[in-house]
Amino acid sequence: MSTWVASSTIEGGTLHARHAASGRFVFWLKSRLLIGRRLARAFACGDLFRRYRKLANVPPGATLIAADEHRLYSATDPRERDAELGKVQNLRVAADAVDGIILEPGETFSFWRAAGRPGRGKGYVTGRELRGGCLIPSVGGGICQLTNALSRVAHEAGLEIVERHSHTVHPPGFFIDDKTDATVFWNYIDLRFRSSVPVRIGARLTETTLVVRLDALR
Repeated sequence: MSTWVASSTIEGGTLHARHAASGRFVFWLKSRLLIGRRLARAFACGDLFRRYRKLANVPPGATLIAADEHRLYSATDPRERDAELGKVQNLRVAADAVDGIILEPGETFSFWRAAGRPGRGKGYVTGRELRGGCLIPSVGGGICQLTNALSRVAHEAGLEIVERHSHTVHPPGFFIDDKTDATVFWNYIDLRFRSSVPVRIGARLTETTLVVRLDALR
């Protein structure tokens, strides 16, 4: 999960503290307004309480149309180990929410409609969030690895991308493709796509990788 954040080039001192505090408040205020607007839109469209149909396993006769697999662990600094383990736990929870979703022809997939708001009650923990080019600790941090993978398979399969937002800053050492990069922030920065044919979305974690796939159904 990632989004923009106000920052200051002044190091140390009261001015920096005031600027940082005011920046956080402005971000908080703007984000709440945008969250409220997206909730109102979802309520008006009838999507607020609608759930996707799921199928536990890939059915016989389904055709794999896109797949993506990327490693889970990349931190080399031992001080980042706990945050990376948190990221993996968050990916596990989010992948479980997405795995098995069936999209009917013309139906739009929304990551936030599928996953819901990330919170500790759902099993999310503090993980690594990329924000403004910096890695910061946050509950649900790291789920952008899943949305990036979903974006890549949707792009590979030729699905219609309805909504996608790229990270504002691409720090060195991160695999970020401008064509498919997909950051999210609940609930107003979303990843949405639709298919003209029925498809099943698959998402799971192995011991070392995140695996995402799309299968076209009969």
